[in-house]
Amino acid sequence: GFLSQLRMLRRLPRPMLLPARRMLCDTAGPSQIEDFLRRASRPKMGKAKAKQSAGQRAIDLTKHLSKFEDMSYEQLLQARKVDLDPLGLPCQDRKRLLRFVDKARQGWLHDGREGGKQWKGWVPPEHARSSS
Repeated sequence: GFLSQLRMLRRLPRPMLLPARRMLCDTAGPSQIEDFLRRASRPKMGKAKAKQSAGQRAIDLTKHLSKFEDMSYEQLLQARKVDLDPLGLPCQDRKRLLRFVDKARQGWLHDGREGGKQWKGWVPPEHARSSS
């Protein structure tokens, strides 16, 4: 599964790491885009029903999956605001998607956690951990 791939990437020497990540992206299909959108989505924040402000509402990026049918996972990782504007994504959804696209572009990987807080499962790259 994904955890075994993550462990494999951590064992590789540094120069081999980027081609290995690129290889993982090349085999991507619509399911990888769906997984990415699900892992970047945010559940409803706060317990009380009175908390319906924009900051507490759920952001479900998987409902926009049909808008990315013509896009590969590699193209999604290269997307900018101008690429997403014609798709008609709401502003908050687009900003959240771009935030997680930027993380993936920098080398962050998801640890494969499932459940309500998948968006907390993003693991920073090794070089970011060693420099901070």
